[in-house]
Amino acid sequence: MANYDVNDIVEVKKREHRRRRRKKFFMLLVLATIIGGMYYYRGKWLPKLQGIGEKYQTIVNDGELAKGNFPIEISGGNSYQMEYSKSALYVLSDAYLYIYKEDGTLIEKRQHGYSNAVMKTNDGKALIYECGGNKFRLESLRKNIYVKNTTNTVIFARLSDNGSVAVVTSSDKYSCELSVYDVSGTFIYGRECIDRLIDVSFNSDSSGAVLSFVSADNGSVITTSEKVSFNANETQWKSQPFETFCLSTSINPDGAVVLGDTKCAYYNNKGEIGASYSYDGKLAGCDSNGQQIATILNDDDRRKYQLMIIKNSKSEPFVIPFDEELRDVHIYDGLVYVMSKTKIDTYDFEGKLRSSADISDSYTRFVRSDKYVFLLGYDKIDRIDYES
Repeated sequence: MANYDVNDIVEVKKREHRRRRRKKFFMLLVLATIIGGMYYYRGKWLPKLQGIGEKYQTIVNDGELAKGNFPIEISGGNSYQMEYSKSALYVLSDAYLYIYKEDGTLIEKRQHGYSNAVMKTNDGKALIYECGGNKFRLESLRKNIYVKNTTNTVIFARLSDNGSVAVVTSSDKYSCELSVYDVSGTFIYGRECIDRLIDVSFNSDSSGAVLSFVSADNGSVITTSEKVSFNANETQWKSQPFETFCLSTSINPDGAVVLGDTKCAYYNNKGEIGASYSYDGKLAGCDSNGQQIATILNDDDRRKYQLMIIKNSKSEPFVIPFDEELRDVHIYDGLVYVMSKTKIDTYDFEGKLRSSADISDSYTRFVRSDKYVFLLGYDKIDRIDYES
């Protein structure tokens, strides 16, 4: 049997105790260094961490209706039109153009005198034309810029970012005629069209546009688009035929987007179709901005209601199902806002729900501004705060 000296045993225990204390001190020192470093560099990592939390957090807005000057009552029922541009609301009734501040304060009231009037707004200006008549006018926040008459009947008109106006009229010899005017009302471009011109999408500096035409081919409706410059006679590119009836065209640096009644497509800068997508349901609304696309599809027979969003020509669509009818959709500041019968939801282009608000089912359309959502009912306009 081994003999142990008591002093040796005591010394061993002391050494073990010192070793544990040194280990604990070292671990505390490392931890303190890590915490100190995180605190010192908090300006770099904390915003990123907070951004992650904010990015995936769904904001629930209360949907409470604004008081004071709201609701804005509209005479004449649901034939009115409303657009938002440069912090002002432009409301067109059957007889008047009303311009309001965001708080509902009336700025201007002007009589237009057009039957079957249509309004387009952009950059604080409003284009009003008489569909089926021969008049159009350009309005700013405080004054009328000009009024013009056309020889032939106005079919439709478009307004660019800088105030240029494209007017498509009927023609005795052609399907239609296109006339383009600058912001002062000076004629700058004209064209006689063999096929039916259905949309005009200006480029960013209003020096040209993409024109979309519809025609028939072997019993099918097809859309073809052309990119033109207002300073040249030659067409820059002409697209391949696309079997759909074009509803709207959106130009972008990489080409153009065509939204049809049965499918949509991306054109490149040679007019070639880079990608196309068919709809699974009846199109109830659509919007595009640059390469971003949003469509709402309703199928009452199958009780199937869907939002389809596409980020760009290289992305696959996100299809988001809903339990109720979808009524309106808009792209605003890189997000998709969709109205169903009882809600307004906001999605990013990764398909994630960003925000939501409950609303009454009495509204059929909406308009988004930086701070608010304006709800359009039969004869009134309401406003709710909306954070997204």
